[in-house]
Amino acid sequence: MNKKKSKSRSGTVLICVLACLGVVIALVMSTVHSSLRGRHEVRLQRQLVQTELLCEAGVQRAVKKLTISPGYNGEKWMPKLGIPSFDFALIEIRTHASSDDPKSLRIEVIARLATSTESNDSMQRSHTFTIDPTMLSATETKP
Repeated sequence: MNKKKSKSRSGTVLICVLACLGVVIALVMSTVHSSLRGRHEVRLQRQLVQTELLCEAGVQRAVKKLTISPGYNGEKWMPKLGIPSFDFALIEIRTHASSDDPKSLRIEVIARLATSTESNDSMQRSHTFTIDPTMLSATETKP
């Protein structure tokens, strides 16, 4: 009769061990999934900040070019990057007369950052502002 009790107990222990193992595997998988999702979110946030910085660089470039040459119409600028994991950056600058004030210029800067030219994970930011060209020549500093 002791053999029957020990066999049923070993089966019960095995079922309990397997249930605990299943719970542990589920917890580990949940933690790994959460970690990967967090890593992806941090990467997107970093790409967003870097794209915003590229857009700001485009704004500064446009103002500098307008200071040097009042007839500047804009350009497509592909800066060389030292950013790991991002190989492609394009900053497009467009200038045209403002519809509100004919003396003012409307400047549009569009910055795009991606891992490659045909990448689906590209991030794009833009900034549009109006500037009075006469103010640029007045603030121009000469070294």
